[in-house]
Amino acid sequence: MKILVVCPYDIDRPGGVQRHILDTGAALAELGHDVTLLAPLTATPPMAPPPGVAIERLGRSRVIGLGGTRFEISLPLGAERRRLRTLMQTGGFDIACFHTAWTPFLAPLALKYFPGPAIAMFHDTPGDGAVGRIMSALFRRISKMLLPRFEAILTPSKSPQGHLVAAPGQRMEVFPPCTDLRRFRQSPSQPGFTGGPLNILYLGRLEPRKGARILLQAYRQLCETVPGVRLIVAGAGPEEQALRAYAADLPDAVFVGAPADAAPWFAAADIFCAPSPYGESFGIVIAEAMSAGKPVVAAANPGYRTVLTDEAARFLVPPGDVPALADALRTLVQDSNLRARLGAWGRATAPSYDCRTRAPSLVEIFRDAIIAHRLKAGRLKARSAT
Repeated sequence: MKILVVCPYDIDRPGGVQRHILDTGAALAELGHDVTLLAPLTATPPMAPPPGVAIERLGRSRVIGLGGTRFEISLPLGAERRRLRTLMQTGGFDIACFHTAWTPFLAPLALKYFPGPAIAMFHDTPGDGAVGRIMSALFRRISKMLLPRFEAILTPSKSPQGHLVAAPGQRMEVFPPCTDLRRFRQSPSQPGFTGGPLNILYLGRLEPRKGARILLQAYRQLCETVPGVRLIVAGAGPEEQALRAYAADLPDAVFVGAPADAAPWFAAADIFCAPSPYGESFGIVIAEAMSAGKPVVAAANPGYRTVLTDEAARFLVPPGDVPALADALRTLVQDSNLRARLGAWGRATAPSYDCRTRAPSLVEIFRDAIIAHRLKAGRLKARSAT
């Protein structure tokens, strides 16, 4: 099968959706499929594609911020637009998978030019504030016009489905955004961060949506009653300088930048914390921590509730609740047996989110979409002949 995957974000910038796209593409290639990724052309140094995967970068892009996060707007013009049209119409793709297809302008243009069967994956979960409500209303309006073009709609959890208006009878289902979790199971620890204080790890962008400030406030409360802990903040973003200033007087709060490889930092951690108060449809970073055998404390947003279940759900705290976050961290810091038990649960549960486990199911969805497209084309042809 020749598969096209359209990513509206900078494929070379670290991010959960990007990891899902790249790792799943590699898993599909391992199954014998021909995979091409289409993504915006940006200033980020291009990475080598995974084995068996080709990457096409098109369009001039600009980063914008909205709702506490950022994304790329990419517009192919002139020769690049003609190149896009040619790729879509003569590339010989059996199926196209569009991620967040309403992101301007690369994905909608690719969809306009692509004549074959297509499915969509939507990752957006707007927050509950005024901006989030406006975005949800906008997404519902756009989805009424856009979604009928697709043979199937996939979402990381049920959360994004609230602002998607599918056509009657249209297939819509949950498909977790799986990644390659093997590297987290046996990675060596980050040098210099073992054998000392107990490590609490934050890994993610330093922007309001990810909640690093909330964690720093909770860590301040934790340090008032519990000695011998260290907070490792691994990430970069627009809040970095302000967060560093806030943490200047905190004991053992260490900023290490955005790591090229997250696995050694998970290996060095004793507890992983994901405090994101809103805007999460799943939680790839939580699945990575689970694969590394680490207990997780996280905000009880809709996406994270999908991943942390059973006994681990006890450590989901109300989003933005600093004292509750500090209490949950304190409980795990003081109970090594509980940390070990939750770590073992994570290791046992995480393989269900590995791309090599999930890729065969995705292939079946692709095949069903191809059949549905042919049936729809046949009905339209018969209707036009009458």
